[in-house]
Amino acid sequence: MASLGVTVVHRPYELHPEIGSGGLTVRPDGRLRATFDRVEAECRAAGVAFRRPTRMANTRRALEAAEWVRVHHEEAFPAVHRGLFAAAFVTGDPLDDAGVVDRVVRAAGAPAEEVRAMVDAGRATALVDASMAEARRVGVSSTPTWVFDGGLVVPGALDPVTVERWVTKVVARHHKAGDRRPVSGP
Repeated sequence: MASLGVTVVHRPYELHPEIGSGGLTVRPDGRLRATFDRVEAECRAAGVAFRRPTRMANTRRALEAAEWVRVHHEEAFPAVHRGLFAAAFVTGDPLDDAGVVDRVVRAAGAPAEEVRAMVDAGRATALVDASMAEARRVGVSSTPTWVFDGGLVVPGALDPVTVERWVTKVVARHHKAGDRRPVSGP
């Protein structure tokens, strides 16, 4: 998105907090089929590997670990973000497994032992809770959702042409108003 004039900030959003420790089975012919069809097509078009999940894990631990890294070890966050995506949607590793999260954090160059200790001690809980409160305040109810400076909220896994159209409009309005700073995205 940088080429479109926006800075993307990934924030944690717990879409399904009701999922318990055992996770939920994802049926290949279930209600998520159309969603995963779109995600798979977009990944294929972008040259990104994708494997349909067979289980949805409770992602709270992964969200807390990622947010701790984003706030306290910013340089490692992009790799953590990519690593958690790969674990969930390429290798099929369970994001509710502390060892999986530790491995992703360590591979990203962040101190996995510190991150695990902070998550286990509940120190990262407030970070995710604050992100969730902000998301509710601005009207986020799905993932992904694009929240732009100025309050525009665009929900959904949209095709790239639609995303580009929205971003281009927001950037043009931002610059027309005389503000030359980068526009903040989701």
